[in-house]
Amino acid sequence: MRAIDWKLVAVLLTALGVTLACSDDASAQTFTLTVDPASFSYPSADPDISPTVTSPVLTVNYRVRFNAGRPWVITVRATGDLVSGGESIPCANITWTAAPAPPFVNGTLSTIAQTLASGTGNINPARNGSLTFTLKNLWTYRVGIYTHTLVFTLATP
Repeated sequence: MRAIDWKLVAVLLTALGVTLACSDDASAQTFTLTVDPASFSYPSADPDISPTVTSPVLTVNYRVRFNAGRPWVITVRATGDLVSGGESIPCANITWTAAPAPPFVNGTLSTIAQTLASGTGNINPARNGSLTFTLKNLWTYRVGIYTHTLVFTLATP
């Protein structure tokens, strides 16, 4: 039986201390978003035994202040497919599970921003959610070290 030897390193870009000013006063709308760990690897596994492989649990820490009852949304998007040299794995082969639900929702990775969580008003103090990515583990993937970048955003729609 042939085992595929590959590893995915995902660099997670996080919006740290993003501040949006809605007025000139001291109560400007403020968003903070962090994702930890900032990178992870999927384990190498035989697709016959492990048809999927999962990331470690990531912690999504978010805070929304001075939002005056307006909606907010956390999104995640892939900057492209997973790449190793000239080989690639479609980003749509990755799904995620997130908790708590609500405000978090499960989904499928895309190069178009996908909703990870949403709500209304302030989140103060900061709260945490958990996020786990799952990759379809297929024999058709070529051996390699595949890298990938994800962008997380917290904003008002």
